[in-house]
Amino acid sequence: MRRVISIFLIITAAVYYLFRWWGFLLIFPWIGAAIVIGQYADLKYPRRKIGRRLSISLIAPIFLIFLGVYQRENLQLEETVFYLYAGVFSRVLIHYSIAKILGPLFFGRGFCGWACWTAGALEWLPIAGNEPIGKRLTYLRFPVLFVSLLIPFILIRAGYDYQAKHINEALGKWSQFIWFCAGNAVYYLAAVFLAFAFNKKRAFCKIICPVSLVMKIPSKFSIWKYGPAENECRSCGSCGRNCPMDVDVMAYISNKRRITDSECINCGECERACAFKAIAFTKGSPTR
Repeated sequence: MRRVISIFLIITAAVYYLFRWWGFLLIFPWIGAAIVIGQYADLKYPRRKIGRRLSISLIAPIFLIFLGVYQRENLQLEETVFYLYAGVFSRVLIHYSIAKILGPLFFGRGFCGWACWTAGALEWLPIAGNEPIGKRLTYLRFPVLFVSLLIPFILIRAGYDYQAKHINEALGKWSQFIWFCAGNAVYYLAAVFLAFAFNKKRAFCKIICPVSLVMKIPSKFSIWKYGPAENECRSCGSCGRNCPMDVDVMAYISNKRRITDSECINCGECERACAFKAIAFTKGSPTR
């Protein structure tokens, strides 16, 4: 937990020094504190499995209420494309750079497991099952990503004044807020529908979420991963059955290998499910 606090304090100091926006003094300490609270809850009440759900629920308001409603900023993928097209390095791009590109190089897809505001709602759904998703369905994320990237370009080519509506401070805030509301409404409706349809809380992450594809490449080189602990794996399979992302955890642990599957969201469910304490979150070679 001290490590988490130190990391987020360093990020806070660095980002505030570089960009001089007071909001960073709130955002990153808040996220770090939420993760620490979640980790403490897991240590205090391990059988309740409430820590990560608590953490992700505490983090969601910083993105939805503070940034989305109060600051009227849209952190979704489409908004990022508008800013990239304009050549403007905004706070939206800072979010993507830290959470979706640089972050995964250190902690894999930890954002998906501990901070995603869409998944924050899914974690509380009354769904007991964790049915595996067929691999063919996971490829649907690619056309969804393509469409998400294509929409801004189609609008721009059709005469949409993105400079005035997204870059200009006077008008851009309200335009971003409309995109924020519409985009999140679509994501939440799709996510809840898929969760019940496939009897799996994270079905949306496996089938539709385009952002997961953005994070898969850097997460392959993550320094911190789950891997074998000192205790021997008994090949009971409990870790794989409890993985929300259908990772074959036992195949890695039983062969003394760290989990390099880019579907891993570092949620820690495998570690909590292992009765033999054979799994641990460890630092090591990024590719092993």
